[in-house]
Amino acid sequence: MEDIKSPCISICRQDSNGVCFGCRRTTEEIGNWSLYTNKEKEEVIKKAADRRNAPDTATGTFFR
Repeated sequence: MEDIKSPCISICRQDSNGVCFGCRRTTEEIGNWSLYTNKEKEEVIKKAADRRNAPDTATGTFFR
């Protein structure tokens, strides 16, 4: 079985809640992605799809 690829779309900027504007994963989920099983990765992708970014973007930070 092939490993699930990262949902990163290279818009690596974090909102004030620590959620990426591009993939909507948390900082923790991004950092642990390579450690997750495929089942855990599927769960993260489902959670990220339901997330919204915080409206306050002025405090966002870049990952790259």
